[in-house]
Amino acid sequence: MNLDGSVTLKDRVCQITWGWYSLSMATGGIAVLLYRTPHQFTGLEIIGKIIYIFNLVLFLAITSCMILRFLAKPSALKESFQSGHETYFAPTCLLSIATIILGAESYGSSSCGPWLQVALRIVFWIYVALSTLLAIFHNWYLYHLAMAKQQPFPIVQLLPSFPAMLSGTIASSIAASQPREQALPILIGGVTLQGFGFIMSLLIYGEYQYFLAKHGLPEPSERPQMFIAVGPCSFTALALIGMAKEAVESFPLGYIISYADPESIGSVTVSTGDIAMVIASFFAIFVWTMAFFHFCIALVSVLASAGIFGGEGVPGMSVVYWAMVFPNTGFIIATISIGQVLQSEGILWVSSVMTVLQVAMWLGVSGATIHGIARRQILWPEDAQEKCLK
Repeated sequence: MNLDGSVTLKDRVCQITWGWYSLSMATGGIAVLLYRTPHQFTGLEIIGKIIYIFNLVLFLAITSCMILRFLAKPSALKESFQSGHETYFAPTCLLSIATIILGAESYGSSSCGPWLQVALRIVFWIYVALSTLLAIFHNWYLYHLAMAKQQPFPIVQLLPSFPAMLSGTIASSIAASQPREQALPILIGGVTLQGFGFIMSLLIYGEYQYFLAKHGLPEPSERPQMFIAVGPCSFTALALIGMAKEAVESFPLGYIISYADPESIGSVTVSTGDIAMVIASFFAIFVWTMAFFHFCIALVSVLASAGIFGGEGVPGMSVVYWAMVFPNTGFIIATISIGQVLQSEGILWVSSVMTVLQVAMWLGVSGATIHGIARRQILWPEDAQEKCLK
């Protein structure tokens, strides 16, 4: 097929970069959000399943295009990790897989047999291994090449550690369906990597705040990436509450407590799981506030660039707009979790309204992406930063 006399369909497909996995990442997140939204209506689960299945197709399509790109030009794989504008987004592939695992637990548990829980347990530990290796070696690689010099926007440095942090979110989701002897190590593993990801994010937050204070707001075309800062605190909040909830059922009565006082097992009135639930809930509220702050800063910054608010106008469509979907999905689910643990109907209704707005955002960005492809604003070699075909 020949497009415009010189640019073929293959040329356009080969413009797909690691960042395009953010489409799958965001779509899978929407499917999970619809499953967890507190106010359900008839048919919502079916809609969620359709979106989840669509995400599977989307993930396979993006993966196929990436394979075609690397086969068309073997050096493209190496070059993708040498580009400061692309290598930081390679972890979005694993983040997409995380949403697929979460969706499988949400929509598959009621439809599949016990084999699914065994499969999810195996997949969880494989995901933990891969995300840990990615966090170590990808970060080392970026440090080794001083790649941050090529990436003008520091918040994206969160991404190599993000998949490991999502291990906690996955653990909070699948632990409930696992036997106690399997659920306990899953929860401990989830807490371990959730802590790693959160602490790594605190280090990046410092550089991010310094960047904004010294250089001001980024260019309008880069401002959607500011929503990435919403993710770590949001996913930490929802993961800790989810894991603490399962700890109430999975942790032995005197777990950890008995280490300090072995004689206290028979007299324990408050279990380890109950203590974890209280601590996790208050800490989740604590970090949720920072997620809300980053959300507001990002939202105002994006709106400030719009012509209706006196800005220069919204920049043309690019993949970075998808950064407005996935982190905010985690923020909404965290809000839902806090509303549930506080038993606040008001918070739950607010989160339901946020769900509707988030779905509208996903549909809007999806429509803009399709329009951008049709109008040759994206996936067009002349406008790409790098061509994968010489």
